[in-house]
Amino acid sequence: MKKFKYRGYDSAAIEQVGTLEAENYSEAYAALSYQGVTVVKLEPTEASPAQILANLYLKLKIGGQWRAVFFRELSVMLGVMTLHDSLKTLAGAAKNHPSKKILTELVAAVGEGQAFYEALSRYEIIFGGDAIQSVQIGEASGNLQDVTARLAAQLERNYSTEKKVRGAMYYPAFVLLAAFAATVVLINVTLPVFEGFFAEQGNDLPPLTLILLRGGKVLAEHWLLIVFALTLSGIICAATFRKVAAIRFIFDRLKLKVKLLREVELRNFFGRLSFLLESGVTLDEAIQLCAAASKNLVVQKTLTEIKFSVERGESFAALVAKRQFPPLYVGLIVTGEAGGALVNMLRQCESMADFEVEEILRTLPAKAEIFGTVIAGLIVATLVFAVMLPILDVSSLI
Repeated sequence: MKKFKYRGYDSAAIEQVGTLEAENYSEAYAALSYQGVTVVKLEPTEASPAQILANLYLKLKIGGQWRAVFFRELSVMLGVMTLHDSLKTLAGAAKNHPSKKILTELVAAVGEGQAFYEALSRYEIIFGGDAIQSVQIGEASGNLQDVTARLAAQLERNYSTEKKVRGAMYYPAFVLLAAFAATVVLINVTLPVFEGFFAEQGNDLPPLTLILLRGGKVLAEHWLLIVFALTLSGIICAATFRKVAAIRFIFDRLKLKVKLLREVELRNFFGRLSFLLESGVTLDEAIQLCAAASKNLVVQKTLTEIKFSVERGESFAALVAKRQFPPLYVGLIVTGEAGGALVNMLRQCESMADFEVEEILRTLPAKAEIFGTVIAGLIVATLVFAVMLPILDVSSLI
């Protein structure tokens, strides 16, 4: 028996949180549904720290693009062979690739009769909960080939977005690194010269120069302790962020204020919803699955509220408008719902959100360069003042 933790709402719309034991996802989901709980999130209890670290290291080794390649290859092979044979072929082709271990275990699990999505859940850190849920729907509907193809397309787009964002950050990161190196040299080489000279004259250094000099000495003498304190603080903050939902909710709300992150979230939502509706899932169930697939707590809460309202017979388009979705998307959804072409309009919304993301990414490098240059300029200006002030004071002493 496995332990699962869940979050959902009962018939009175009261949040329910807890754990239960079941053989697999399906049994856990069925048990909660029998109890009248509408599931928003369902996942296995956390693995041991050692297992988590091992999976994170494996994820780093195989790279961010591997998931998209895996589902793309699997989609092609499912057109001509069974799932087990497809996985076996992929495992044989992996050879010395880090993914060999994952593929071998998937082949063994599927060969023993285990559901594919359950086999994937062993490596949820690598595949992601949303991908596993999509595979579950594909298996249940007998449409696994199309599911894996759409998953591959979605993962390719997300990977492309992440890659472009990282590429845009290279220039400002390099500029800031150069500014930091210049700061270290000036504080440890140039400013001590002025300190000795002013000490001989019985005068004090200018306040700005003195602050930089003392700060540099503290960093040089206690850098190991500072690194340890920062690392420990980072671990504590990360653990607090994961455990305290209120803090995550605040950060997730702030994320949605960033246009790029908001459009990516909308793109994924419209894509998932259109696919689920096309697969025969009812609108309320599709919205529920979209809520469970999102990692943003604000999005989860909003979609759960929409889901309950849809169950009561309210218009999906009207609910989307109330939740302040961008007007252009709302107009398309209203048109699609009124004309019986909601799936097509949702696809159009997905395409528009994707266009917005690409437009933001197109201008991001230039904006990042400006930001990096301004920050580096402020650092350099501060250093120049710190060096020039003692020189001016020396001139006055002479």
